[in-house]
Amino acid sequence: NASASRAAAPAAAAAPAAKRPPTTLQLKSKADAEGLKAEAEKLMVKPRFSVFWEPNFTKAAQLYDKAANKYQGAGFLKEAVDMFVEAAALDSREQYHGKAQAHYAKAADLAAKDGDPHRACQLYHQVFESYLELDADHLGRACAALIKGAQALQVAHPDEAAVEYMGACDQLVRPGSTADLQPIGATGHEIYQEATEWYLSTGRYKDALDISDRLISCLKKNNVRASLAKTYLSVVVLQLHLSGDAIAAHQTFMNHLSDGEYLMTQECKAEEELVIAMKSNDAKGLAEVKESSCFRFLNRAVKDMVSKFEVNDDELADEDDSALVDDGEGGLEEDLCAEDPNLALQTRWDAMNLRDPGVETAARSTPSAGGDASGAGAGEEDEEEDLC
Repeated sequence: NASASRAAAPAAAAAPAAKRPPTTLQLKSKADAEGLKAEAEKLMVKPRFSVFWEPNFTKAAQLYDKAANKYQGAGFLKEAVDMFVEAAALDSREQYHGKAQAHYAKAADLAAKDGDPHRACQLYHQVFESYLELDADHLGRACAALIKGAQALQVAHPDEAAVEYMGACDQLVRPGSTADLQPIGATGHEIYQEATEWYLSTGRYKDALDISDRLISCLKKNNVRASLAKTYLSVVVLQLHLSGDAIAAHQTFMNHLSDGEYLMTQECKAEEELVIAMKSNDAKGLAEVKESSCFRFLNRAVKDMVSKFEVNDDELADEDDSALVDDGEGGLEEDLCAEDPNLALQTRWDAMNLRDPGVETAARSTPSAGGDASGAGAGEEDEEEDLC
């Protein structure tokens, strides 16, 4: 019995704790909230025998806000979310988009805290819409709300979160465009930084590379030079990791050189040395550039990519010596002739002047008188055959 009780103890500890019943104070706050909710609803329903009556949506929104705070204080988060949403809807109806944005934001935060990521994401979309109703200058803040929606989904629903992150980036700066004419705000670049960090942490390297051009554009516009230099270096590392195309990476590096201020940074030097080492298969140069301190301040995933880069330093030597290898068909001499036309011409000329020792001895011997004519003819025939 004792052993059975000890075995059951860990299982009981692992079981989730039962939800505590609400206290008297919590129940009182809930009752107050329900009273405020009922009062707000009366302001929007015409009394039966009233003639001169108008709904008071502004007052009702205020009562819903008070009810939401009461619910939240008592720990009834779902009911608090509902009240904030009601208040936000009335604010939007009355064109109070600033208040609507604040109420939707409170509702979204509480929904995420209550463990309802999908509803939280939906409400953050409402925050986005409310910001756009205020002014186009709030685009950066509006997209920040979409990022919060993605963050609410990223633990339980990472694939949906990836779509939300990309959607936020596309809303701030359209694909293929730059931030030059967009009102991204002073913190607009943080939208792309948040998305890039999450993409890298979850292994979505292609998505991180896809938004890199827009991230660079936003960093340039907001003059965030330190982060810009790191982004330039990270982009080349990502490109080398995904495609292994050192030629394309070198072209990307040349494009980065159009930024004059970047030329004076240590990241530019490290990027150049990395691209050259990978392009020329320089194992020694690659080992040296890996020791650069610039890579220590990049994302962990990018640092791991750099540490795994390898080159074959014998590859170029093998290509250069391939013409000198006897292929078994024409011999080393034919291979050399194929590479050098002048050498081929000289070789053919030498072949015309070569003589077999046996043939030359026979040609020098004096023929008999009766066979002079035939011997001379045979010698001429042999000479013609040798020339051929």
